[in-house]
Amino acid sequence: MSEISLASIARIVKNIDPAIRIGVETKIDLREKIEDYANRVAELAISITRNANRNTILPQDIITACEQLMIGIHFHQTQVTQ
Repeated sequence: MSEISLASIARIVKNIDPAIRIGVETKIDLREKIEDYANRVAELAISITRNANRNTILPQDIITACEQLMIGIHFHQTQVTQ
């Protein structure tokens, strides 16, 4: 079961550019990608929180998790292009 509604996905797109249309299948694909990314961020943030011997995720944990994901993406891209 998805956590994010298709209407929410449409609003995200419309907030960026009201003139753009997005089909149902594309909304479903985008929702899957957004939820996957959110799960990865949450998993990393939980790991960071646990490593700090805390039970509460802090804003900095989310920031660090996002930075780590971006470093991983950048590293993968450099490996593929070599």
